Amino acid sequence: MAEETGNRGGEETGHPQPALVKVGVIVTIVASIAGLLTTGVATLYGARVADNQLDQSEQVAEEKKRAQATRVSYWVDIQEGAKPRLHLMNRSLDPISNVQMGFIVLLSFEGDQRPISFAVKMPSVPPCSDMVFTLENMRYDEYHSRDHSPILGPPLDKLPTDPGWLSFGKTEGEPQTYPPINESEVDFNDRDGVRWRRARGLLTRSPEELRLAGDRWGVVKVVPPTPLKSCDEKS
Repeated sequence: MAEETGNRGGEETGHPQPALVKVGVIVTIVASIAGLLTTGVATLYGARVADNQLDQSEQVAEEKKRAQATRVSYWVDIQEGAKPRLHLMNRSLDPISNVQMGFIVLLSFEGDQRPISFAVKMPSVPPCSDMVFTLENMRYDEYHSRDHSPILGPPLDKLPTDPGWLSFGKTEGEPQTYPPINESEVDFNDRDGVRWRRARGLLTRSPEELRLAGDRWGVVKVVPPTPLKSCDEKS
């Protein structure tokens, strides 16, 4: 009797073993899947971090490339007496070179608008300076159409001696009126020799050749730069 009882006990203790094996396999599989998921999430997170760091590095590099160019600007203001002035300002601590600025003065005469194209070419503009152009600095020829490149300027023997428009619109007993200056664009090289264009508030790298509209040409007399009171890379 004792022997039979022992056999049963052996059989009873032997039954659970396959179940334990299955549970162990399942636990191992679940653990492996969890490990793969964790590794995958970590890998994906690492890849995103690397991409973000790369994007930030590229953004910082681009900002450094544009640092000087963003500090070159131009605009038109109105003096006392309604005279327009055109400013070209370099607020960087380095000069800009090979500067070409194009703009148009719109002259109205008996209901007809006559755009006069101007192109100023300067070898450089000093650091931390403002160049101011007024109607007194500008000359145009009312009787000759523009048949040459505005960048090169007209022949010296064709330069008019009088600005022409300083007496334009002047009527006895009425206030003097002056034609507006429409700013157009300015091209320049930065300290690294990279070519830029500032036009209508936008900054473009490596622009195409400067071209102006208008059927008459004008030239601008050289003006000296005016030093700015303060200028640094953070202002």
